[in-house]
Amino acid sequence: IVIDPANADVVYVAAGGHLWGSNPDRGVFKTTDGGATWRKTLFVDEHTGATDIVIDPQNPRTLYATTYQRQRKSWGFNGGGPGSGIHKSVDAGVTWKKMTAGVPDGDKGRIGLDIFKGEGKSTIVYAIVEATGQGKSGLYRSLDGERWEQLSPQNPRPSYYSQIRVDPKDKNRVYELGSNRGFYVSDDGGKTFRD
Repeated sequence: IVIDPANADVVYVAAGGHLWGSNPDRGVFKTTDGGATWRKTLFVDEHTGATDIVIDPQNPRTLYATTYQRQRKSWGFNGGGPGSGIHKSVDAGVTWKKMTAGVPDGDKGRIGLDIFKGEGKSTIVYAIVEATGQGKSGLYRSLDGERWEQLSPQNPRPSYYSQIRVDPKDKNRVYELGSNRGFYVSDDGGKTFRD
């Protein structure tokens, strides 16, 4: 869930939908009346839900959301696919663009997001990405909101956690949830981590 910092009646929700079957209640939903009514603004397909969403605190028309193609059955589960990805909106969720520049290609699983807004225009978006292929999973960063670069292959327990947080006062302090004792922390912007 994210709330527009300029208008508390505008709220966005990343919804996974019903876990056990294909359904249309997946994606990003938006309300402009404080939750009285909702409309779907990002929908990939009936197999893919949304798992995370962040809003630029100084430009609330810019949002990033992640989608996760996942469905559980009694005999197993699909934990990724072509529906998973990172999406960006610059018009308050009216339209969305799937990010590709620097994002690992191929099927992806769960992806977590966080955003750092420093002084001036120093917005940094972080993503912890589960991806198929040797060395593709890990921590990614975008400095311009368009192109992504991999910083580290660190991604503990991706299908369970995929949570990343950046210190709101220090862009170099980054946390990842999912180790045996709780979480990992980085003091160099996500290049290296300690347990």
